[in-house]
Amino acid sequence: MVLKILLMGLNGAGKTTLIRHVLEGKEFEELVSLPPTEGIKTDEYRYRRLIEISVFDCGGQKQFLEGYFSERMERAIFSNTRVFIWVVDVADKEKLGESRFWFKQAYNSLRKFSPKKVKIYVLAHKYDLKPRISKDELKKFFSEGNAIQGVTYYTSSVKTKTARKILCRILNNLIEKTETERMKNLQRIIDKVNKKLNAKLTMLINKDDGLEITSSMSPELEAKLITKEASDFLQYLSIKTLIYPLNIAEQLIQEFRKNGFLKSKHLNTTVFKFDEEYLLLKDIHKYVSIFIITPINRVSIDKYEQEINKITPDLLTVLKLQ
Repeated sequence: MVLKILLMGLNGAGKTTLIRHVLEGKEFEELVSLPPTEGIKTDEYRYRRLIEISVFDCGGQKQFLEGYFSERMERAIFSNTRVFIWVVDVADKEKLGESRFWFKQAYNSLRKFSPKKVKIYVLAHKYDLKPRISKDELKKFFSEGNAIQGVTYYTSSVKTKTARKILCRILNNLIEKTETERMKNLQRIIDKVNKKLNAKLTMLINKDDGLEITSSMSPELEAKLITKEASDFLQYLSIKTLIYPLNIAEQLIQEFRKNGFLKSKHLNTTVFKFDEEYLLLKDIHKYVSIFIITPINRVSIDKYEQEINKITPDLLTVLKLQ
């Protein structure tokens, strides 16, 4: 089942940047000059390779906003929505009144066409900028004179990466409600291989966004290092910036093969060697990788590959990739 995510806000609030950052693994520097969205742009994603979501990214110019609430479009836009996110540029105080007005229209439309299941969020976005309005001030301002209930407010910033944490938290709530059994099965498999390989950390990674699907760490590492900060780092980390250069390297390797220097067809395992650890990144599917941090000399690289190959069919079955 595809879950509908409706993303709205005034033009320039940072809606498209938010989606590209979290669901495509792009960093702030890659997103500084995106063109404004015209009308509604719809894209489908498999978040953490566990749920399929359809994101309706709605342009925030006045002419588009007026159209969304027309009799012809209102039902199609606001019906069957599971998550609604209204994005506010908290550094642009001059537009706060206009943002509140259109948010109220959207809220009423959601209560009319998606009254039961929709979760409504307001993001106080670009929170790294100053001067800005605070989250509490925004909540009070949006609630004044309005019978608005059941809305959750968060602060958010792509530059400081809190946007990834907040959107992942919102989407993780959907996974917890619909994919609990699959998550348990994946965790069991990853825990088993991490223990067998005596690794410090094993992560199953969704290559589209670089986000963790699930992970397991050694008891000694967990006892020594685990803090809320470390836990959040793992949960909301994107290693897309590590995967992307390997995709470029794949092209170069194909040229080596073409000219007779290599027999291998694909680069499927990459090893980084540090003073005391190996970092391994192995593709098990075009959409999924396994990422391992392990002490040097505990197990050979070939042994790692053998064990990963053994669990790959089970992982792909749970992920519905075979």
